[in-house]
Amino acid sequence: MRPVPRFTTGPFLSASHMIEDLALSFYSMYLLSEAIESQLRIEADLTTALEQEDEEAISQCRIDLRLIETAYEFSLISETNNDIQ
Repeated sequence: MRPVPRFTTGPFLSASHMIEDLALSFYSMYLLSEAIESQLRIEADLTTALEQEDEEAISQCRIDLRLIETAYEFSLISETNNDIQ
């Protein structure tokens, strides 16, 4: 959901759109970096669990990794759909 822009007409309309797009890009980049950090942390935990042969931890790490992969896929689908519109 996009917030209602402050400027709907006038000389500041394009600047308002650029600022909003920039803010959304920064936030998207932040979310992506957080997801990547989580993925790396879970992969390290999975490696440790595999070394310790902890089946419960292995299972949980694999579930967590699949969840992150699904989020990546959903993000790509959403971005593709936004580009089409």
